[in-house]
Amino acid sequence: MNDQDYEYFDLLQDILEEVINGRTDHHKCPFCRKGELEVTVDEAYVHMECPHCGKTFDGQYG
Repeated sequence: MNDQDYEYFDLLQDILEEVINGRTDHHKCPFCRKGELEVTVDEAYVHMECPHCGKTFDGQYG
């Protein structure tokens, strides 16, 4: 991971913790602060996308 990846993850960390705990709705995009993130969780996989700015995150947890 490079510094940019760490900054990206740092912005998403609080949202990821909430998503893992079952709260998948009503998260504002931490990048543009305008869009509401579309979150999909499938077993140990998370996909988040902002329809406003287009930023995405895909990851696994476990």
